[in-house]
Amino acid sequence: MELSAHAKAVLTELSADLQTRPLATERLLLRPFRETDLEDLFEYLRQPEQQRLSGNVPVETLQEAGEVLEYILDPSKPMTSFAIELKQNGKVIGNFSIGWYPFLDQCEELKHLRGVSLSYVLNQDYWRQGYMTELLRPLYERFFLEDGLDFINSGYFAFNLGSERLQYKLGMKPWMDHVFELNGAQIPTKEMLLFRADYEKRG
Repeated sequence: MELSAHAKAVLTELSADLQTRPLATERLLLRPFRETDLEDLFEYLRQPEQQRLSGNVPVETLQEAGEVLEYILDPSKPMTSFAIELKQNGKVIGNFSIGWYPFLDQCEELKHLRGVSLSYVLNQDYWRQGYMTELLRPLYERFFLEDGLDFINSGYFAFNLGSERLQYKLGMKPWMDHVFELNGAQIPTKEMLLFRADYEKRG
């Protein structure tokens, strides 16, 4: 399904903002991908557990990782991905993506609001060290308070308990269940929402 003009405009605006104003935290830098990130990208894309929990297409060779990077760098795609870099050594340990899932246009409550769908992947060697919380909290603040988003959507496979804990920690609330088809399998998926009004109440 083609993205609506409204959704495209919001994504273009947010992508341009992150490209020109990379986000820095104490340990991380969120910035555009570079061709020199290939080996770091390959390192985590080939991890079996990361593939299982994220639903990413299996990557077994550096050439396949190069094809993924080529897609990431393609400016015409509907979802924009940014590299999560460790500031201490410049290593890329994951990626963060902003997009708009077409099923959001089918919800009358959401389709005319300013919103975005978020997804992210982290090298499993860096799990449970607080990196995603450190990154997402200031991003939510920026998206809501500076960029004027009305809501943020994010989802996870129902068996991904780590993502479930993270979503609730960030104040996300259950919105809908649906089934994601991957390699012939049907995987129960949870979609979460956070509205700006609820974010502001949390303080």
